[in-house]
Amino acid sequence: MKVMKRFCFLLITDAVIGLFSLRAQVQVLNPGFENWPGEVTSSPPGWHSFDEAAGVFSRTVSNKGGVGNPAALERVAGHTGKNAVVIRCTKILGVPANGALTSGRVYMGAMSASSPKNYCYTDRANGYAYKFTGRPDSIRFWAKFDMMGGVYATAKAHLHTDCDFRDFVDIGQASDIASAILYFKNPGDGRWHQYKQAFKAYDKIYKATAAQAPIPTLNTWTRRPSYLLFCFSTNRYVMSGTKGDALHIDDIQLVYNKKLSYIQVDGRMLDECGHDGGSYVCWVDAWREGALPVVCAEAESPRAVVQVRQATLENPVAVITVFHDDVFAGQAAPRRYRVRFVPSIAPLAIGAVADIGE
Repeated sequence: MKVMKRFCFLLITDAVIGLFSLRAQVQVLNPGFENWPGEVTSSPPGWHSFDEAAGVFSRTVSNKGGVGNPAALERVAGHTGKNAVVIRCTKILGVPANGALTSGRVYMGAMSASSPKNYCYTDRANGYAYKFTGRPDSIRFWAKFDMMGGVYATAKAHLHTDCDFRDFVDIGQASDIASAILYFKNPGDGRWHQYKQAFKAYDKIYKATAAQAPIPTLNTWTRRPSYLLFCFSTNRYVMSGTKGDALHIDDIQLVYNKKLSYIQVDGRMLDECGHDGGSYVCWVDAWREGALPVVCAEAESPRAVVQVRQATLENPVAVITVFHDDVFAGQAAPRRYRVRFVPSIAPLAIGAVADIGE
């Protein structure tokens, strides 16, 4: 069941906004890989692959790929801007090893690619950790395949507690606040495509198996994380790739949904609510009664905050402002809706107008 709160008025103080701004990191570091001063096979700042891997078998592969392999990670031309990253599947002693890119660290603890001792993880002690306090609603990125059609790649983003969270191993555990997990298919056209996936929480504790990892289902989560772990892979399943399978990635973004699901005027639903912000006019006979109708609104995201400045006879425009974590961190503007009341002897009527100004 969808659970949301309705707000007719909420006071947001400068002190609250300032406190959040001081401690908040709410977007991805180096999202378009434009900051990349090293060699073409070096890991871009903020991102890591096999060169920084840990574990007893970490020396068996590098970003350069090794003997008989293409580069496992490389700087290439971007979807927008100058750079993008490509990751490739390689072979280690004849066994396919999926290409990997993570904001954390790759751990290689076993020769078997299907072993739970191989994973990406947040390594706080050694600096392979992305401190993060935002509560985004979804991830969005661009990708391009260079491999056989029909193959699925993987994108995962985990918002987790203050721990060394391990992708795959710790999915569905109490430390996993919310995850965006996407298996996306190669369309076979060799072109860039945009992909999106919502963050969702688990309804109970799960344990992943080698054959299948659970997918979160709940949108109503509100806990604030301590870290973010991003993981990309060329292939969905371990040992399922072919040497040279390539996935290009660019323009990674965290989305904070500031759309409204509805606006109400004295309990009546405002038709055609402008999801991207809008202005509306209501013809009312409220001037005779000395008060204008009450405006209420509800956000689509349970993590967004709605503030309504009610209309008065002196200023007959109600202003609805939607805030989210990126706004409080000073990295985005709030979204606004306006409802203007106009005197009329007719019953309450509502319509949309192009612009009513401030």
